Amino acid sequence: MKKFYVVGNPVKQSLSPKLFQYIFNVLDINAKYLLYQPLSINDFNKFLYNEVDNISGLNITMPYKILAYHSLNNHDALSEKIKSINCIKNINNKFVGYNTDYYGFTKMFKNLNIDQNDILVLGNGGLAQTVAHSLLDNTTNQIYVWGRSKKNINQFINIFNSQRLKCYSKNIKKPVIINCLPINIIESDIDKIIKKILPTKIDLFIDLNYLETLFTQKLSNKNYNVIFGIDMFIFQALKSFDIWFDDKYHNKITYEEIKHLLTNE
Repeated sequence: MKKFYVVGNPVKQSLSPKLFQYIFNVLDINAKYLLYQPLSINDFNKFLYNEVDNISGLNITMPYKILAYHSLNNHDALSEKIKSINCIKNINNKFVGYNTDYYGFTKMFKNLNIDQNDILVLGNGGLAQTVAHSLLDNTTNQIYVWGRSKKNINQFINIFNSQRLKCYSKNIKKPVIINCLPINIIESDIDKIIKKILPTKIDLFIDLNYLETLFTQKLSNKNYNVIFGIDMFIFQALKSFDIWFDDKYHNKITYEEIKHLLTNE
């Protein structure tokens, strides 16, 4: 039996097991999908290499996307460019890293038809890194980035060397906000962001955590237009599935089918 895992911290709220176990069952694939929550990147590395004979693939979520990239010696061209991974495949007992978040975010964002707005990205981790690459590659929007450490944000921006990517400015007007912050951000930090960072008028708030969070709950009283990253999650998951199984089952499971599964109990 093939074994697949989602790895992160926290990870118990992940919808990945429900999604992939459904796919395995429908397509009669002898596989199971499990959760693993390491306490550190060292724990993850030990798990990875102790179980190399037993793991067929993994999905990586916060906060390990950049750290996991550096744990592997082999990557596809896209993840090599972004320096962040969210998908791993075992190829002849060698783990290879991929970035399917880029595909998922790009596909979701293109469907929103947002051309004229400035964009404010909250966060500077692996997901934000992927989002910035996608926006620079596929849009002409001006992009701003905010994070709790100005030093880290400056380092983040220097990676890209683009005039379209700048530090957060209070002069930003009616932007689209893309939240790449962790799901477990503490309440006091959320309150500070809402009070000091978010403009009074926002055209759209996109929370890429894909589940309702304390952050989006607090925004509900402000009449912001909030959407979740569930579409990105589905698109990147289907891309991971294609990578693991070499496109053998491509289009056997549709986006619409998975969306119905995840949004209708």
